Amino acid sequence: MKVYQVSELVAAINAQLSAFGEVWVRGELSGVKVASSGHRYFTLKDADGQLSCVMWASRADRLRFKLADGLSVLVRGVLEVYPQRGSLQLIVQEVVPEGIGELQLAFEQLKAKLEAEGLFAPERKRPMPELPQRIGLVTSPSGAAVRDVLKVLSRWPHLSVLLYPVRVQGKGAEGEIARAIRYLGKLGRLDVILVVRGGGSLEDLWAFNEEVVARAIAASPVPVISGVGHEIDFTIADFAADIRAATPTQAAELVVAQLERQARRLEDAWRHLLLAWQRTLTMRKNRLALLAGARGLALFPARVRQIRTVLQRAEVLPQLLRGLVLRRHRGYQLLVSRLYAWPVRFGAARRRQLLAGQEAMLRERLRALVSRRKLELAAKVRALQALSPTGILKRGYSITTVEGDPRPLRRAEDVQPGQRLKTQLSQGLVRSLVVGGEAGHQQALFSLGENEEVE
Repeated sequence: MKVYQVSELVAAINAQLSAFGEVWVRGELSGVKVASSGHRYFTLKDADGQLSCVMWASRADRLRFKLADGLSVLVRGVLEVYPQRGSLQLIVQEVVPEGIGELQLAFEQLKAKLEAEGLFAPERKRPMPELPQRIGLVTSPSGAAVRDVLKVLSRWPHLSVLLYPVRVQGKGAEGEIARAIRYLGKLGRLDVILVVRGGGSLEDLWAFNEEVVARAIAASPVPVISGVGHEIDFTIADFAADIRAATPTQAAELVVAQLERQARRLEDAWRHLLLAWQRTLTMRKNRLALLAGARGLALFPARVRQIRTVLQRAEVLPQLLRGLVLRRHRGYQLLVSRLYAWPVRFGAARRRQLLAGQEAMLRERLRALVSRRKLELAAKVRALQALSPTGILKRGYSITTVEGDPRPLRRAEDVQPGQRLKTQLSQGLVRSLVVGGEAGHQQALFSLGENEEVE
């Protein structure tokens, strides 16, 4: 019988195993570890046995899902004995999840990871801007999605749309989409960003399920609306976005609907403002009609014309002041030019002293003039207020009319016993009944009726 060295025996066993070829093994992952080199080490086991496995980083990095304990898989590889330990291991070349597709598993794993980080939390979602007018659009420039979005947005011609063209599927598409979102977010002049793509298979939509896209959406300083695929399609981008739309068209409809709501709100506010103004105008007209026939108002027109003349003069006061200031300023500039033209022998200190004195004198004269004009204007305004109907009533006068006749009474003989009168005071209205009068003294005696009220 031949006697083998250990290394010889291991080499002989490996030669036999190499002839055995590739094998497929079904089992459950356990003890998954990632080395600093990127290699994955794990155990594949079932109820009655276990097998050590290693998957080199060059192959493991191609997996779209994460190897995790408890995951049921099919593994393809070749068997060998590791010489340093003399243990049997499987060099893994491919791992396929059992019971769920590779892409779906990767989707669920990434979704759980980002959700645990709080990336999908409702409290970090931002609402639609009040008035979105500048729209960023991330999509393919040649697909149906861009045409659908622009068609809807064209209902508001004043909208500004900035398109960042990207590939929406295939290798490297996720990087382009993430760069587009980051670029538009940094511009600082957009109100909302639409990230859209038409329908397709899970593989077609996969760029929107990549972690780099989700993190770019979450980090965007501008609210993001995701509209990828159809109603039944959900992507990681949908969960990360501030607002999820079922389709690209619906994403654009959300923007337009917000604008229409704001337009209706402005229209309602304008209508309420107009009604309030009309009510106020009607009240003022009624009040003016009541006071139009008040006794003593006949003297007002001449006085009003006089006051109006004063006010017209006061209106030009700012122009006069500006003219005065301009003339003084020109004189000031002339004085400065003369001072600078003086010979050097007068000295810089002397010129500055003279200049400061002239400036102080000009400022004092200007303040005095403005103060006088303000006092004159205030006196005219007080005179006008004193002659207003409201001012007359506040000084104790009143306006009396016969009920049913808006003309004010001027003589006692204009009333008859039994007539009802209304007297407008500064605050309130008095209703009275005539019981007699003394025409010679232009006085009338009145008494309140039994059922009359004082308002």
